[in-house]
Amino acid sequence: MNDATEETRIVAQRWFDALGSGDFETALATLDDNVEWINYAPVPGYNDDMKWIGTVRGPAAVLGTLQVFTGAVDVKSEKLVNLVVEGEQAAGIIHEVSVVKETGREFDIEFIQWLTVRNGKIVRWKSYTDPSEIIRAIRDDKTAEVAR
Repeated sequence: MNDATEETRIVAQRWFDALGSGDFETALATLDDNVEWINYAPVPGYNDDMKWIGTVRGPAAVLGTLQVFTGAVDVKSEKLVNLVVEGEQAAGIIHEVSVVKETGREFDIEFIQWLTVRNGKIVRWKSYTDPSEIIRAIRDDKTAEVAR
């Protein structure tokens, strides 16, 4: 294993451990001052119910999106299932079970966080998943009321 891979593994593991335990302060400390945070692209009428998605830069903006997420969703469990690291790239597979606060509906997803690490900091973060379960949990009560 080369030095870049080892450094990336250490930073990524710190990120995932902190995030999984709800320690946002430690998680944010792993981010570069100019981190590019890409949490899907909002698509009007499809996934824009997920108010925390979009692209932002910098730890303060990332914290803002995390606060919007935790304001809307109660995370019941979030577990790193697998971590693959090569050079400055890391891909973590996460299993998450959460409840949308407004509807009380649960969603159970797996998603990938793709990290780029340079000089001991995460400079790019991108998330990949099928958001259908999340969208269904957000819209569930609204859909049920329309059907009544």
